[in-house]
Amino acid sequence: MKFKQQALKPGIDSLKTSLNSMNANTEEIDNLRQSNDNLRKKLEHLERHSRDFNIRVLGVSEEDGEDCMAIILDYIARLRFEHAVAEVENAHRTGKNQGERPRHIIAKLYSRPFKRKLCQAAKNADGKVELNEVRFVEDFTPSDFETRKNALPLMRRREESLFHKGKTFCRWKGSLGHIEIINLNIGLMIAYIFFLVF
Repeated sequence: MKFKQQALKPGIDSLKTSLNSMNANTEEIDNLRQSNDNLRKKLEHLERHSRDFNIRVLGVSEEDGEDCMAIILDYIARLRFEHAVAEVENAHRTGKNQGERPRHIIAKLYSRPFKRKLCQAAKNADGKVELNEVRFVEDFTPSDFETRKNALPLMRRREESLFHKGKTFCRWKGSLGHIEIINLNIGLMIAYIFFLVF
């Protein structure tokens, strides 16, 4: 019996060493996953910040050899911002040519306040007439675009809703209280509910 135990001891020791090594590797993998998640969040934050100066222009017909900067400045002038040349840093088409459908134009602006004024002017009734089916919209990150797309049905039902920096804000008011949806993620709703009894 002792002989069998002594014969098994090196195998057991080897298994213990392997198990300890696996535990260390599992811990290292968990640390790498956490680090990767943190880096993704930072990258998303940086991309969101960079895109915060952009507007995406939809519905502009595409031609060979076009000057996107001139096109953007023309549409901005139609919205009564005639002296906005100094406000636009750059403009270009995005993505691959999709045949009949024109690609979007991304315009990089120098200031957020000008961007807000421009988007407001494009959304009002006079602006819509001047732009003739061309739309100025936010340039969302891919993940923000998906989150907003999933939140749109909810946002359409609310008078007060806003999508800002990856978060959806909606407000319900009723006789029982007040509910605020602070964040709506893909397939998962995280809600902070505040009941204010009237």
